[in-house]
Amino acid sequence: MPSIKDLKTRITSVKNTQQTTKAMKMVSAAKLRRATDAILSQRPYANEVARMMCVLADQGAADADANTNRKPATLLVVVTSDRGLCGGYNGGVVRAAAAFIADRSRDGRTVKTVFVGKKGLELLRARMAVSPTHYEEFGAKITFKKASALAKKILPFYENGEVDEVVLVYSQFKNAITQQPVADLVLPIVNEEAVEGESAKNDLTIFEPSKAGLYATLSAKYFVIQVFKALLEAQASEHGARMSAMENATKNAGDMIRKLTLQYNKQRQAAITKELLEIISGSESQKVQA
Repeated sequence: MPSIKDLKTRITSVKNTQQTTKAMKMVSAAKLRRATDAILSQRPYANEVARMMCVLADQGAADADANTNRKPATLLVVVTSDRGLCGGYNGGVVRAAAAFIADRSRDGRTVKTVFVGKKGLELLRARMAVSPTHYEEFGAKITFKKASALAKKILPFYENGEVDEVVLVYSQFKNAITQQPVADLVLPIVNEEAVEGESAKNDLTIFEPSKAGLYATLSAKYFVIQVFKALLEAQASEHGARMSAMENATKNAGDMIRKLTLQYNKQRQAAITKELLEIISGSESQKVQA
């Protein structure tokens, strides 16, 4: 059983930890508000651009693709954080990436991995052999310029024919409590209506200069926009997960402090009672001797 001094030291330590987790929660809450505003304003634009590119992605647009002799391989871009203390955020993304790699491997496809954030690299490397290509996360503020720089490093894999598809794995932001890991196929662009047999035969839309021309001009911009969206989603999810984790840690620290304080008071009272009994016993023995 720990001594009174040990309990007092532990209570002080837990209180210091509680102050740290409470401060981290407040910082994450402030960052979450900014990150939420950023993703909610950018998400509709990115979704509309993706929808427009799906309309352009028919046979004529595919002819605008310069390299059609690509290797049957997948480039998997895993977006996590550089820091921990955010609950199951990183673990959820890594599990989704591992499941995707296993699925593609069963189909006999080669999967090349690129990591944004070192936590994904550390966790996934412990599970399987992966490529060590790694980029640090972008810190407090993600800008379109930084997303463009990252996209320029990733896109050549597809343009040079090293892979025939690019998939982004990240955590989609729902709210401060819920984040959903997703595997988003961004390249090649697939016309979903055509795949489902609902090709727009009566489509009266006029494209100027042409579908192929628009596809060739907008495909690179589309990719940058999707990367930017994934980074914003991941950042908002990270802050939401960290805020929830720190709130739970603060509550758990409070519960632990109450239990330790109760134990400390019990032992202190027992020590006081023991001292009183010793004093009374000594006094009674002196009376008997007198």
